[in-house]
Amino acid sequence: MKFRNAIILFASLVLTILPSCHKKDDETITYNYLTGTPSFEMPIFVDKGESFTLTPKGITNPTGDVGYYWTASWDNIRDTVKTEGGAGDGSWTVTVPNSIGSYTIKVTAFAKDYVPSNYNNSFTVVDPSIDGSLTRAGYQVDSSRFIDPRDGSTYYLATGGGNVWMQNNLSYAGSGVSYEYSPAMDKIAGRMYTWNEAVNACPEGWRLPSDKDFAALATSATGTEFNAGQTFNGAAGAFMVDAYFNDGKMWTFWPEVKITNKAKFCAIPLGYAIDQEESRKYTGTDVYAVFWTSDSDEDSGVYRYIHVEKSDVFASSGDKDSFRAFVRCVKDKE
Repeated sequence: MKFRNAIILFASLVLTILPSCHKKDDETITYNYLTGTPSFEMPIFVDKGESFTLTPKGITNPTGDVGYYWTASWDNIRDTVKTEGGAGDGSWTVTVPNSIGSYTIKVTAFAKDYVPSNYNNSFTVVDPSIDGSLTRAGYQVDSSRFIDPRDGSTYYLATGGGNVWMQNNLSYAGSGVSYEYSPAMDKIAGRMYTWNEAVNACPEGWRLPSDKDFAALATSATGTEFNAGQTFNGAAGAFMVDAYFNDGKMWTFWPEVKITNKAKFCAIPLGYAIDQEESRKYTGTDVYAVFWTSDSDEDSGVYRYIHVEKSDVFASSGDKDSFRAFVRCVKDKE
């Protein structure tokens, strides 16, 4: 299963558009339909055993009140939290399973003489520990590591191109945003930063790598001389790692790309994000791995990226305030 298949449709309605009323065959009983459709909010990715209080919204009874019951795919027990006319708003507190995988929660709104209305929300349980949801990540867990004093996050280290590199993406929550609005993914995916956030995100003693740093790493890993600003021809496989997420292969097999992770960079394809006026668009999962450099050109920051079907490491640029990519921190080798 590819990683993007875990990003299941965040809000899927079971109820289709129907007429406002329905007569039985004997035409003696007429059933009406509630106004609107129910919904509730929940992250796409959640930590194992995490608890949530879910509140339904979006539906009303034109002639009175509604009741709510909830069901979860892992036990199928109906939990009626509010009867029609009863107290409360239909909120439900649930603890998700301790096993990684995909699950569904359904809320049903009901009222006497009205057809019940359902809403399903699917999510994926993740395990942020080493070899939990993310396996075969390539981290040198038995070698050197750095613990960020700001939040206690652990970063595994490798040397290359004359520098010490963090092997996992920065997850410092002092800035940036969570992948797919899901804080449970911070320790797995890292957080996503704008360029303006990225240049100040690394802990003391570390810095955002320049494009020259990336060129030096590509040179040391492949034996081919590269310079800043160039495409690193044939170097993609040296940066990529053949990792799995919840047992699904992340980089799809592509014959032109030989994944070796010789640079010990451990790149995984988590895409990028773009801030919009009232929302954020996450895109490119399973296709791109995108990392900021400290280089810039007026209103744009320079980033390095890998495409699943290409053997090269490319350079491009994005708006400093709205384009979001991942961050690796680097420091000079002592």
